[in-house]
Amino acid sequence: MLSRAATATLTAATHGSDGSDTVATLTAAAHTAGQVATVLLIVTAAVTFYLFTCLIWPFGKCRRCKGVGKFKSPFGNAFRHCGKCEGSGLRVRLGRHVINHMRAVRGAGQNSTSKGDKR
Repeated sequence: MLSRAATATLTAATHGSDGSDTVATLTAAAHTAGQVATVLLIVTAAVTFYLFTCLIWPFGKCRRCKGVGKFKSPFGNAFRHCGKCEGSGLRVRLGRHVINHMRAVRGAGQNSTSKGDKR
């Protein structure tokens, strides 16, 4: 008796009166999945492009001194070096920090002595 009630409910839920609701729902889900895939593809391409540019140009302008590396005294012509970039005018970009971290983790895994230890 329990299986007959479950079957009747399942049949009523899957075989509607006209079936157009099911088709509309599946079409909407397909459009949503396609949009999500497109957005993920665009984000992946943008992140890949940014990391590639960080490989080529790892430094950006210092945000405090705007790339000059020094500050002018308010009175006179004296200069002092920027404390953040220590006078270089450069900073390491966020993407380059990520690349350096990935390289360090990979290098630590390759240099592990536990894998190659044969005693």
